[in-house]
Amino acid sequence: MTTQTTPAPTVWPSIGFTDVDAGVRFLTEGLGFTVTALYRAGDGTVEHAEARWPDGGGVMFGSRGKPGDWGALGPQGVYVVAAEPATVDAAWARVREMAGVRVLRELHDTDYGSHQFDVRDADGNLWTVGTYRGA
Repeated sequence: MTTQTTPAPTVWPSIGFTDVDAGVRFLTEGLGFTVTALYRAGDGTVEHAEARWPDGGGVMFGSRGKPGDWGALGPQGVYVVAAEPATVDAAWARVREMAGVRVLRELHDTDYGSHQFDVRDADGNLWTVGTYRGA
């Protein structure tokens, strides 16, 4: 007997924010992530943080500009897969009105079957939220 299950996500994009508190608001209030870990240094720098996506997976993030290679990250691009079009619609309704968010492509349907939108956050990170799960 064979049981097919989806493995736990093992690839986690890493994002840097110059203003981590604004980044947390973008992730949670805008896109719909839940912050599950946030560790600050004595000076307030975020050394490590994690945010989970309700449909699986998540992102790791921290303060841009902190010492070391991870602090030197520039803007990144992240594609977030939503299980249902309604999840995309709800995120779109919230995020498009947020201060500092630049809409790159409004909510649309692609030729390859995704229902999605594209935005840049205040730190220049590119975010696409869509239903396309990959080939």
